[in-house]
Amino acid sequence: MTTTVTLTLPDTANSQDVATILIQRGELARIHQFTYSHIGDLSEIIAEALIALDAVEADPPVIPEAPAAPPPARKTAAPAKPAPVTPSEPTVDVPLRKGTKAVRISHLKITAGETDAAAYRQAVLLAGRLIDGKLWDGETPIRFDDVPGVARKMKYLTDGDFALFKLEDFVQIGGIPTDTQADALL
Repeated sequence: MTTTVTLTLPDTANSQDVATILIQRGELARIHQFTYSHIGDLSEIIAEALIALDAVEADPPVIPEAPAAPPPARKTAAPAKPAPVTPSEPTVDVPLRKGTKAVRISHLKITAGETDAAAYRQAVLLAGRLIDGKLWDGETPIRFDDVPGVARKMKYLTDGDFALFKLEDFVQIGGIPTDTQADALL
């Protein structure tokens, strides 16, 4: 087996300069730093380095295996579409700035005012604005009392402006109260 000795000496022969010797045989190696003053010391330093390498070879260190690197991610031409979740309840797709969100139909209600198809479409668009403005997560049931009134409130607001409001400023939170819940409120 080949023994490799790499000696790194400083440019000047100053007594303060540090030199390095690396001695390697196979996969084992030993590095040693020393103060270099003159060439006569080199034979002794190389002999000491060989003795130190023999000691390392006699009792080699146990180096644990490096964890296996995860396989590199494959690049695909088009992003994979997530598998559609089959909800137990029908959903409506609420358009957002970036994509859409499926919201359960029971979570988006109109309780007063106009309740025709045009008002419902407008409520769906307003719900998207509430999600984009980070006021609503699409998971909590909300109720619109006046869809055109809410549309007027939101007309000039940007997504950042919604941080100044609460969800309750635009809609009511929770499902439609039943008759027993309404009686309890009276």
